[in-house]
Amino acid sequence: MIELPGYKILRQLGRGGMATVYLATQESVQRDVALKVMSPALLADPDFSERFLREARIAAQMHHRHVVGIHDVARSGDYNYIAMEYLGGGAVLPRDGTARPLKFALRVTREIALALDYAHAKGFVHRDVKPDNILLREDGSSALTDFGIARALDSAARMTRTGAVIGTPHYMSPEQARGKTVDGRADLYSLGVVLYEMLVGRVPYHAEDSLAVGIMHITEPVPVLPENLVTLQPILTRMLAKQADDRYQSGRQLAEAIERLERAIAAGEHPELADAVAASADDSHFGEATPTTFIADDRFAPGSARPTTPVAALHHRTDPALGRLDDLGETGSYRAVGRDARRHAARRSTDRRGWIVPAAIVLALALLGGVAWHWQDRLRTLVPNTQVNDTIARAQKALADGKLLGAGGARELFQSVREQDADDERARDGLNQVGQRLLADARVALQKHDLAAARENLDAANEVLGGGAQVEELKTALDTAQSQGTQVENLLARADAALAAKRLLGADGAATLYRQILDADAGNAVARHGLDKVAAAQAQLAREALAQGDAELASQRLAQLAELAPNHAAIPELRSALAKRREADAQAQAQQQTPPTVPPPSKPAPQKPQPPTQPSRQQTAQIARTERARQREAREQDEAQQESQREPSLAERGRIEDLLAEADRALAAGDLMDPGGAYDKYRAVLGIDGYNTRALQGLKQIAPRARALFDQAISAGKPNNARGYLDAIADTDPGNPTLIGLRARLAEVYYDQADHLVGEGRRGEALRALNTARQLSPISPRSAALEAKIESMPGG
Repeated sequence: MIELPGYKILRQLGRGGMATVYLATQESVQRDVALKVMSPALLADPDFSERFLREARIAAQMHHRHVVGIHDVARSGDYNYIAMEYLGGGAVLPRDGTARPLKFALRVTREIALALDYAHAKGFVHRDVKPDNILLREDGSSALTDFGIARALDSAARMTRTGAVIGTPHYMSPEQARGKTVDGRADLYSLGVVLYEMLVGRVPYHAEDSLAVGIMHITEPVPVLPENLVTLQPILTRMLAKQADDRYQSGRQLAEAIERLERAIAAGEHPELADAVAASADDSHFGEATPTTFIADDRFAPGSARPTTPVAALHHRTDPALGRLDDLGETGSYRAVGRDARRHAARRSTDRRGWIVPAAIVLALALLGGVAWHWQDRLRTLVPNTQVNDTIARAQKALADGKLLGAGGARELFQSVREQDADDERARDGLNQVGQRLLADARVALQKHDLAAARENLDAANEVLGGGAQVEELKTALDTAQSQGTQVENLLARADAALAAKRLLGADGAATLYRQILDADAGNAVARHGLDKVAAAQAQLAREALAQGDAELASQRLAQLAELAPNHAAIPELRSALAKRREADAQAQAQQQTPPTVPPPSKPAPQKPQPPTQPSRQQTAQIARTERARQREAREQDEAQQESQREPSLAERGRIEDLLAEADRALAAGDLMDPGGAYDKYRAVLGIDGYNTRALQGLKQIAPRARALFDQAISAGKPNNARGYLDAIADTDPGNPTLIGLRARLAEVYYDQADHLVGEGRRGEALRALNTARQLSPISPRSAALEAKIESMPGG
């Protein structure tokens, strides 16, 4: 027996051409380990050493409930060795060809699918998934082992020549049998073969040599399950699809499909599986397996013969197993393994105590151990799992606090419990609650038109819940909203460009485009604000016409303004100015047409024929001005249209960058809606480049920024500032559901301010504060009481 520092080797578990595996005790922590020791004879061959060390390096990166753990990797003298987790629960499949219970087969497949999903996410394909590499702990949970021929997803075949076939033929995917490059979906195919073997008791394809088996994987149809298991056929068919694209695309996707089936079976939705489920419940060895000899990998050993499998044992494998970690009991039974392990533990205890311990105590302990083993499942339920319970408590608190995602979030904590105990109902129910909360948050975000947040929450809910009618319904609503949002953004960009080009009216004018936006989204504050800008620009055009003395053009533009915004504040002023302009024009025309005064003739003058009435010089000038204005407006519209269709010039791009930088600074400084603030800067960018993504995103950030500044202003006792930020939220995000609460909150501050001012005898200021509070929250019960106090003050 070899000696390795720090380990007490108890006995040999298995041996092959490449390595020998021992059951040993790691003395520093007094735990049983499976010690895989590479044959010293292979040290001269770098390929074997590389493969052995690669297995250690890959497996050492895996920290997952359903992956065999690596405790230590080292070299001592001529021995390279790996100390691995020792699993005493036996093999996943018995060697007598007996099929496993349905519940057991589904659970093991789900657990190994999650282990593969984890390995694939780490960047490794196992490439040798088979029953020999799926082991059971004493609690019945499964774990994947032997990453000896695993390979990084993005690496070339460094360890093998191109086209070489590596793996175990009975479990190879079609692409693996062809010697092609494989990805994680090949592992899911191999797991499908394992599932079939667990359910039926034999592999789906068998022939006398490995080449024939590989051809069957490529050409033969997917095997059909027995009639009593036909409900599982869709899952198996997808796992064993010949084309990788037709399989499950990830281990988690497969695990979720199996979990949905398990829930349906538990709910009684598949009565045709009743017999299989009953058999699972009646199996006294549920979750156990008969152990088999640990066979170290001799596939690459020089001169080693490839063993063959008798036809009578079709359930068994043709190739030697890699890295078996299960024990071999002297009687060949599962419980013999457990008793043997306990005997080693008792022997170590006896060695430490010496010959003082009486033989009777040893016998009593053995008897008690046998009783405890027989009733282990029932006893286990009586012992609380402190770590799991603590994690559940933390997860439930995170759920109650609304912390759903991220480190320390409810989802991650519940999932960590599921990884330790896949059947924990509290974790399953907790994850369902997390999914429902995420759906609710997605709906709220959708109502607020925060499509990015809605999509993020929906994706997380879909991951937790594994789909469902609610997820699909919300996804459809979100897709619709996103499509509408894109249309609105496009219209908004076109409208802003038209406004910047002073193309205000007409079919493609800014006013028409802003109105189209409001037809689709009546609460769109940006479009409403845009219409206000159009009206202001139209008023300015009327003023310019009056300044040029063109009363007719001014009248036309004023009529257009009145149609656009009947209540615009500039209309009375412009109408008065237009009336004065016309009165002045009339007086000037009258003066030009009045003839000079002459004395009457002594006798009637002879009548001369009158020439046709000619327009006055002023009228001629007015006609000319009107025509010039019409031509100028048409020319400006043509130029604006050409301007909107061209790409920004280099100088304009520089201007855009400057404006964006100024807008970002204004946003950070809290200068949001004031003239020259963030809103106007982003709008100016869109006037140059109507589809600028940064500007559109910047506009979306104004409401969240205003909310943060609102809170700061309230905390700092600056209600007037807070009111400005509240108006910014209302202007840019009028559908925000928090507006009602924010108004009520700010109103309370003004009511407090009014009450304080009453106490100081400052009646006028108190009255202004009260009026402001009423505008924000007119139905507050404090309103009448404060009004009475103010009325009773001197001067009231």
